[in-house]
Amino acid sequence: MEDISNRIAQLSQELKAFQVQLQWNNIQSSTPGDQERVMDHLLKAGLGNDLKRAVDLLSHFLWCYIESAAANANADVDYTQQSWRLGQITETLRLLHHSACPLKDSLAFLEQTAMTVTRQVKAERLQERLPLEQTA
Repeated sequence: MEDISNRIAQLSQELKAFQVQLQWNNIQSSTPGDQERVMDHLLKAGLGNDLKRAVDLLSHFLWCYIESAAANANADVDYTQQSWRLGQITETLRLLHHSACPLKDSLAFLEQTAMTVTRQVKAERLQERLPLEQTA
């Protein structure tokens, strides 16, 4: 897991540096020929498709975490931390998909997610208690 954490940090730094280079103001001062070469290279490299696939994979990864949190009945879960994390994931998913939903809708979604997690944990605990009560 440390490898993926390091890779995420490295990729984040590279993307921040790339954002500066990708600003049109930096390219606009170039000659028309240089602008065309940059655009041709960008298009031939498939950057748009690669970025779209990366965003889709990140979205899928985040949804998998939400589903995992909902299915996790671990008594050692820090629900405050998990709630914060789910809020951040919700905001990230909203940004990734350019949703125009206001914060109120995001909070409703977060509350729904938190209720789903809580409901799943209660169901798991009930399932664990039933066999114990039947044997008593």
